[in-house]
Amino acid sequence: MANTNKVLFGFSDLYVGTYTESNGTVTMGTPYHQAGAVGFSPEDNVEQNTFYADNVAYYVTDTAGSTEGDLVVAKFDDQFLKDFLGYAETTSGGLAQIKGANKPKVYLAFEVQGDGDPIRVIYYNATLGSVVREYATIEDSVEVQTETLAVTIAGDNATGIVKAVYDSEATGYATLFTAPPAPALAP
Repeated sequence: MANTNKVLFGFSDLYVGTYTESNGTVTMGTPYHQAGAVGFSPEDNVEQNTFYADNVAYYVTDTAGSTEGDLVVAKFDDQFLKDFLGYAETTSGGLAQIKGANKPKVYLAFEVQGDGDPIRVIYYNATLGSVVREYATIEDSVEVQTETLAVTIAGDNATGIVKAVYDSEATGYATLFTAPPAPALAP
């Protein structure tokens, strides 16, 4: 059944896992639930190439690049920082950001509400940037400060799939947060 939502809203149930590609085979790591999902703003980077002839735009093509966006959460937890951003514990009990840490490629999966049924979305082959946090004093009232992480999504190299969207009746919907499907196109 096709998605019948007229509008979409909300962002919840953020899961992240490693995305490993070797000899054309993709391995999806165990999904990790990152609590406190606030928002995600992916945008496709499309470059338009125009060839002019006869005083007009004679031939125009679009070249798809990566997809980039900001992932916002209340606070990234320590396990997320260690598993996906290369943070490490110090001998004095702190958690340290490591310059030049080796970060794995990941996938991102989450749920979006709609006026009908919710949908679930997965993005493949993403690279995570560094956490940005603003520290601010308390004024008249407490204002929660969120953390933002830049995300660059290359998509699957073999199939070209950048993201997949599942309505509640799709096979992948039920298993997306427990055993996400590797990217594959129907024959």
